Parts: sequence; C-alpha cells; structure tokens
Amino acid sequence: MKINRLINQPFVHSDVANSFSDRAFIQAMLDFELTVLEARERNQLIPKNTFQQSKQALSLELFDIDAIAKQTYLGGNAAIPFVAQAKSLLPADTKPFFHQTLTSQDVIDTAMMMMLKPSIKHINQDLIEVLNACKLLIQTHRTTPMAGRTLLQQALPITFGTKVSQWAASLMAVIPDLAQLEQSGFYLQWGGPVGVSNEENEYHDLPQQVAESLSLSTPLLPWHTNRQPIHAITSTLDACAGAIENIVEDIALMSQSELGEVAEPSIEGMGGSSSMPHKRNPVLCALIKTSALRMHGHMNVISNTTAQPFERALGQWHASWVPLTEGMALIAGAVSYLKTLLQGLQVYPERMAANLDLNSDAYL
Repeated sequence: MKINRLINQPFVHSDVANSFSDRAFIQAMLDFELTVLEARERNQLIPKNTFQQSKQALSLELFDIDAIAKQTYLGGNAAIPFVAQAKSLLPADTKPFFHQTLTSQDVIDTAMMMMLKPSIKHINQDLIEVLNACKLLIQTHRTTPMAGRTLLQQALPITFGTKVSQWAASLMAVIPDLAQLEQSGFYLQWGGPVGVSNEENEYHDLPQQVAESLSLSTPLLPWHTNRQPIHAITSTLDACAGAIENIVEDIALMSQSELGEVAEPSIEGMGGSSSMPHKRNPVLCALIKTSALRMHGHMNVISNTTAQPFERALGQWHASWVPLTEGMALIAGAVSYLKTLLQGLQVYPERMAANLDLNSDAYL
C-alpha cells in the first residue's frame, strides 16, 4: 500500500501500512504458490523436485514489481502478470506445474488473508492496553463527581469512573469478535477457475494442508462470490471504530475550553495551532475520529460488494481490496492512538465539580 505521507499516513498504523506494501503482496502471492506446489508434490501429484527447483528459481528480488504494476490493468488484478513473470523465471520442465489448479482470485484472496491476519494481532494487543488504562481511570475516579449529560445538556450527577466504565464496556463488546478473527477468521481461497476446487486436491485434503501451512482457516467451500469472510472482517473493524469513536467524542467535548474537565496528554509539538499559539487542540481525538469516519465509508463499500453474481464477480471483488487493507491500517492506527490518549489522559476533578455546581439547583 502506498501511503501519501502528508495526507494519509498520519491516520494509519505505519507498521501495518508497510505490511501491505507491493513487496509484501508479491511475497505473499509467491509463498502461497510455492506452498501449493509443495503440497501437490508431497502427495505425488507433480514430479519430484518441482517444488525445490521452483523455490530456487523464484525469489522476491527477481520480480520486477514496477512491471507487474504497469501490467495489472490489462487483466484487472496483479496475479495475472505475477504468474506470467514467475513462469518466465522458471526452468522449462517446471513451468506447467506453477499455478496449476489455481486461478487469479485464489492468489489475490489468499495473499490478502496472509497479509491481514498479523494486523489483527496489533489491534488486539493495543486494545488490552487500552482496557488496562480504562481500569486505572475507573479505580482512580470511581467517586469523582461530574455532570451527566443528555442531549448535550446537564442532567443528573454521575462519576467519571462510571463514564470510563461505559467506554470500557463498548470495547469489551467488540474484543471477542476481534479475538475470534485472529484465531479463525482468515481463510484460504482455493477454488480454481470456477470456484469448485479440484477433485485430486480434495481427495488428498490439500486445501487443509495448505491452509495449515499458511496459518489460515479452511473454508467449507471456496468463497469466490460468497464474501461473508470479507464482510465479517470489515464489520468487526467497523464495530471497533464505533466503540473508539464514542470515547473520543466524549473526550473532545470535555476538553473544550468552556468545560476543561479533561485534556489530552501533553506531547511536545502536538496540539498546536498555526495561527493561535494559545490553543491546545485535541489532535489525538481528531486522528481517531477521522480514522473511524473513513472506516464507516469502507464498510459501506464492502456492504455493497457482498452480493456477487455467478462464479466470479465483475468489479465487486476488485472494489473490496482498498477498503479492506486501508480499513485495517486505519483501525490499527486509531487503537494505537487511543492507547496513548487514555494512558496519558489528564483529568481535572475540580473543573468537573465546578461545572456540576453550575446547575446545582436542578438536583435539589
């Protein structure tokens, strides 16, 4: 994934974005193809030493990634020029067996799953630290009074610990689904030209063997036009976006000059204004909010690509790639920012008490 450093990079997790690079994508496609060769050779479906010869002939450094990129538009996906280039590098006697029983969608979908799965681990690890930060805030402020607000107006008193408990509860609602994704939500794709797999492969349980080798789950059937695995990933990310967006909405409003009940961590160089040096803007909240809003947009695209006709879709499949990968990088970035925000959140009980007193007559 090429990230514009000035426009897009501030909102994504840089490590996750880098894991979706062109090089990483080519490597994932190559790893899948070689794993298929290894499994088919092990089950005596192709000549001996085909895998080893192919592995020796194909390394990432030998691929012309720029050429693959330029040729991708000709077939609508990167797997077609990738396979052609790989075969050009192979010895003549091994060429016929490379990409055998596969189709381009198998390569793209499986490579996507291979790249996406480690990113969920980033998110889950950061969310555990976010919950720990919430726990500390709850313990510290379980009796800190503040105004409860409904329809943006003061209502009845609550405690700040209660508010943080609600934040934590929203996260706890999505964490099991994220954990389930990490464990079993990323699937192998191996359906061949029309998504019905291959009789020899099925007889030898090759999909299960390849999936296990790649640390992916084995689907009930190939999912070329059954995009429920993609919808499940994206909807879980979007639910996470909603939970963290809820938190930063509260913090940003409570940080307003008129309230001053909380403030973002004091980080050198962060929160300033280009024209008003007295301002301390809630920039972490802005970054997280932006990521969440963009994730909602990506969810809309995925929802509109879930129904796909026949055995290979026209456009719906292709339209899912950017929302899926960029959405993952956005949520990873947002959760990382949220960890920083909550671990260093500055709380001002005296301002909470003063604001509560403004409407004290209503509580009599």
